[in-house]
Amino acid sequence: MKVAYYPGCSLDGTAIEFNKSLKSVAGVLGLELQELSDWTCCGSSSAHITDDKLAVSLAGRNLLIADKMGMDLLVACASCFQR
Repeated sequence: MKVAYYPGCSLDGTAIEFNKSLKSVAGVLGLELQELSDWTCCGSSSAHITDDKLAVSLAGRNLLIADKMGMDLLVACASCFQR
């Protein structure tokens, strides 16, 4: 089963080990992760303090990319998921 995947900044940076283990478990479960192309930071760390419209737009842009892929979306980071 193919699933759209948004790693976000943390899983692409400081939580690389989490990203690797997630991908391993997904493989065992038969999930094929299709990373969103050209994703952006969701804004959970700083954008929501700086500008509300920016914070919503960053997360919205990623959701739009996922929607165009026509698949369910997997967001592993709790902060990104909340955004």
